[in-house]
Amino acid sequence: MTTAAGKVRLAPTVLDAATSARVISVAILFVVVLAAVDLTTNEAFYIYQPAVLGNERVSSAEIVTASQIDGLHVLWLQPEQVEASLRTNLPELRAVFVWCSLPAECTIQVEERRPAFEWKQGQTRTWIDAEGMVFPARGQSPDLPMIEVAPNVSALLPGQHADSGLVSAMLALAGALPEVKSYRFTAEHGIEFNDPKANWPVYVGVGPDVAARVAMWKSLATSLASRNIKPKFVDVHYANAPFYGK
Repeated sequence: MTTAAGKVRLAPTVLDAATSARVISVAILFVVVLAAVDLTTNEAFYIYQPAVLGNERVSSAEIVTASQIDGLHVLWLQPEQVEASLRTNLPELRAVFVWCSLPAECTIQVEERRPAFEWKQGQTRTWIDAEGMVFPARGQSPDLPMIEVAPNVSALLPGQHADSGLVSAMLALAGALPEVKSYRFTAEHGIEFNDPKANWPVYVGVGPDVAARVAMWKSLATSLASRNIKPKFVDVHYANAPFYGK
């Protein structure tokens, strides 16, 4: 309203509405601050003892420790980073999924890699899967093909990828010769094994067409046995040009 002196004065109703709005805003801010303080300090929102699913060889305690989420506030959790970190720190994990429900019930689900063969160099044992990933050997697996590696061959360490030619050759050999469990690997001959019947070494090498090389070895072994020839070795590195040493 306007007074006699020409000065403007807010109507009481307008002033009360503005004051009420400020009071409500302050109250809401106060509630939000209290909620934020409770959210960041309340123990219910901190992750403790997350559940682990899908693991067989790797212990749940080891997975939780490597995840580094035990004791972490649920708001600071970044699942994608935790998943990537676990796959890096524990290469025996092929896949990892992390999720949480409020307030802080978290689960780590993993898929472990399945070893295709063992790589043994001295006293060091590692496993290699069909994708070529190298990871620590855990326990014993007598049905797993094992390669005894020469000392002068470069070591394969957990987290590395084995040569694709080596992996494809071993997968083919495991399929074609399930009865052979012991192999050797040298820089000179690649993969080799002893003839199960005659006990002389068979040099196979690495790379594709291993099945054809195995077929050639079997044919040559039959021919040698029929002629009563006991070679020092048989080399089928090249399936079209096999030869043996006298």
